[in-house]
Order: sequence, then C-alpha cells, then structure tokens
Amino acid sequence: MSGRSLKLSFGLLLFPLLLLAQDFRFIEYDTDLIKPEVHKARREKLMEKLGKETIGIFYSAPERNRNWDVDYQYRQDDNFYYLTGFTEPNSILLLLPAGYSVRSMEDTSKMITVREILFVQPRDVTREQWNGRRYGAEGAVKLRGVDYAMTNDRFQATLPGLMFRGGARIVYVPTMKSDLTGDIAALLGPLKNMMEGRMGANVEWRDPTSHVRQMRIVKGPEEIEMLRKASEISAVAHNQAMMSVEPGMGEFELGGLYEYVFRRMGAEYAGYPCIVGSSENSVVLHYNTNRKIVRNGELVLADCAAEYHGYSSDVTRTYPVNGTFSKAQREIYQIVLDAQKAAIARIKPGVRWSSVSEAADSVIMDGLVQLGLMKERTRPEMRKFYMHGLGHPVGLNVHDVGQQMMEPGMLYTVEPGIYISENISGVPAKYHDIGVRIEDVILVTPEGNKNLSESSPREINDIERMMKKRGIGNQPLR
Repeated sequence: MSGRSLKLSFGLLLFPLLLLAQDFRFIEYDTDLIKPEVHKARREKLMEKLGKETIGIFYSAPERNRNWDVDYQYRQDDNFYYLTGFTEPNSILLLLPAGYSVRSMEDTSKMITVREILFVQPRDVTREQWNGRRYGAEGAVKLRGVDYAMTNDRFQATLPGLMFRGGARIVYVPTMKSDLTGDIAALLGPLKNMMEGRMGANVEWRDPTSHVRQMRIVKGPEEIEMLRKASEISAVAHNQAMMSVEPGMGEFELGGLYEYVFRRMGAEYAGYPCIVGSSENSVVLHYNTNRKIVRNGELVLADCAAEYHGYSSDVTRTYPVNGTFSKAQREIYQIVLDAQKAAIARIKPGVRWSSVSEAADSVIMDGLVQLGLMKERTRPEMRKFYMHGLGHPVGLNVHDVGQQMMEPGMLYTVEPGIYISENISGVPAKYHDIGVRIEDVILVTPEGNKNLSESSPREINDIERMMKKRGIGNQPLR
C-alpha cells in the first residue's frame, strides 16, 4: 500500500472521531424570529384558560413521506408552532398549570417545580451530520425559552407519574387523526392507549384546539410584522412576474419565477401551491397544473404568495400577457377592481364580514347587468360568474381562524372575482375565457384598515406601466 493510500485510510478512520469531538451547537440563523418570551406569554395565557387541575399535551406535526425514501419538506403544526416557535418534528409540549416536580437540568441533585416541559429529539452526531443540527434539550431551553426540556425518549417514562400523581382532573390533547404516523405516532402510543383504555378512565379527556384557535384570531404586533413581510415579498414577486411575462412562456415558468423571488427574499415556503392560469385556465378557481403556454392577447391570473417564518400571505393579480388589456378584459377587470375597493372601504372595527361581502356583491351584480351578461340582478345569477366567498382570515394558515365581527389586529384577504367560462350560455364570445381575481391582505387597524400588499399595482394603467419595464432584475429585490 502506498504512503498516499495509508494517509487516506488513516483520514477515513479518523473522520468519525473528529465528528464526535466537534461541538454541534444549534445555530438560529434568522435574527427576526418571534421572540421566545412571546411564545411563553401565549403558553401562560392558555394555562390560565385551562385551569389549575388540568394538563395540556400538544404534539408536533408528523413527517410525511412523498415517495420511497423522499419526504415532503417538513412544516410544523400551526398550534404547536404558535405555542413554542419550535420547528423540529417528534416533539411534545406538556403544560402543567399546577406545577410538576423534576430534577434541575443544571444540578441533578436538586428538585425544582416547572409548569411546562418540552420533549425534543436527542442530540445525535451521526444524524446531525446527515440531516442538520438539532436543538436538543439544552438548546430548546436556551434558544426557545421553555422552562424545562427532556429528550423525547423520556416521554413514555414520564407520562404515568404525570397522569397519576399530578392530580389533574382534565387532560387536554388534540384529537389524534388516523393519518398520524411515523415517529411521533410511536411516541404518542402510550398516551393513545391511556385515552382508549381503563388507565385513562379517572380523567376527562378534552381537545384544546378551540382554545388555541380563539387566541390566534387577533394577531399580535409580532405576527402582523411577519404577515407584512410575507405580503411585501408576495407583492415584489407579482411585480417581477408582470415585468417578465411574454407570449410563449410556460405557466410553469411564471410559477417558478414567483417561487424564486420568495426564496430570494427569505421566505421558507410558498404559502400554498402557486396558481398560474392563462385563458381557459384563468376561470378555474384552484387550477394547479401550470403547464400551458401563454399566448398573445390572453390574461394571466396568478394566485401566488409567500410564507415567512410560518405566516402565509395570499395575493392574486391578473394581467395581460402582452402588457395591454383588451376592451373586453378592461370591462371585466374594472368591475372586479371596483368591487374590491368597495369591500375594502367598509373594513374597520365593529363591522361584520357579511357587510363587507355584500358591498362587493352589489358592485359585481350592477356591473354584470350593465354589460348585459346578467339579465336579472340576483345572487343566483351572479354565482354563475362569481362562485366563491369574498375572502378569509390569514395567519399561520393561509385560510386562518377568524370571526364575523372585525377587531383591530385581524387580517383578511379581499378577493372578488369574475370567471367567464365558454360554457355559460348567452355570453358574447369576446368575454369567453376571461377570468379576473384581485386579492390583497388587509389589516384591520383601530382607525380603519391597511393594505399590506398594496405595493403591487391593481389599477389598469399602473399595471400596464409596470409591464413596460420588461425583464427580471429591473426592480430591486428588497
């Protein structure tokens, strides 16, 4: 064996030892995450709601297999993330309002009382070498601000003492759905057995989901900032698409451009699969094939938005492939825009969402009657052209929790649309395959409202002016 080979072999033998010697500290690269004390305050507020003689148990989302040995990109459960800010899988949060005695993490000879425990994946040099760093129990306490953390392999041993010596009368656990699989399902197995067997007969089992969802309706300032960033990123992506689209491009090219801008500006995900439909595809509400080639004279309806640090925006723009609206396209577009403006004008604290929706309906019905596309001014007739609701709350989920009566700190999309399929009888051919939706994220403020995605143009003249700035890169990505 040559000297060079000996050196190489020695290096390979030494490699695992070097890994063991390394300090695999978990590093949070993002500097604008919601601070741990905010999540801590949420847990404290929830424990007040649950009461002293209770235990709250929350668990992370399962990892999902895409095919064979490829998993889907991991996304944390909304409620678990809301309470912890923790993004790792295979984690369990215990809330213990009455307190629970455990050994101190700093000095194991001492016992301390804690009101929350986060069970996390153990540090593992080999797994971290392949799949990235883990927080571990120490990192979860230091970086995510929980009172106490253990490795998740200790959950099953901790559970019996917790259940039978903790004095709880009510245990809150989210419903375990049938598709809960993988490591998290195995970790929760003993708990599931308790819930279904006689061992759990001494306590009342309840689902805490409604309590957390109620807390999520009104967004705090940190959440509003995340949604502002997600909406601004989405607006920049729409502007880039307007400046880049041209006849002969694929819908998939435009979709890829949106996703590029999202990632370029720091968003971890798209908030939902990007909808890019031209011509006959613009009238399909949740079109997702994105394979058609866009042609001169067609409209593109692009419903694409970013998710930033867990919070999803939802923004839609409709624009002409060649940069200029035709007369028929202008007529339909203007009705939708006027409907959106009328609806947004009504948004303020103390107003019911149904009133906002009625404002948009009224404008659309009037406009379609004036064009002769509707013979009668009725909602059933309107629903042939506009078949969905006006909008929805946004937050940790693109279709987030909400309520009818508006309060400051709530965020809604306003997204009226008109979709004219060639299958609608009595409509002149010039209007066929014109689908228009305009969607923005609106924050309810104490004074009224604010459009968080307004930096992407909606007026016809402004869109056409934007589209004259051809080519990606003409607008700086901020």
